[in-house]
Amino acid sequence: MNKQILLYPIVTEKSMNRKEEGMYQFIVVKNSTKLEIKDAVEKMFNVKVAWVNVLRTHGKKRMHRASIGMTPSKKKAVVCLMPGFKIDVITNV
Repeated sequence: MNKQILLYPIVTEKSMNRKEEGMYQFIVVKNSTKLEIKDAVEKMFNVKVAWVNVLRTHGKKRMHRASIGMTPSKKKAVVCLMPGFKIDVITNV
């Protein structure tokens, strides 16, 4: 399993507030499964994962002057850690 599952963390005000509850959000590869996401988080951050929820966001139509385009579709993962574990998400905002 050499492919990278986690693309980048979601750094918003809401996701930073959920960090105190032990929940972290990531953008992941579209064809990844919950088990692959769990294994990737555990290996990358050396933590124990309690559960993983995933959701897909479909691209939206956007119009820029005369051309119509689509924003890309994404897959998000909400990862909840076992009590006592923590991830230090580096924010460059």
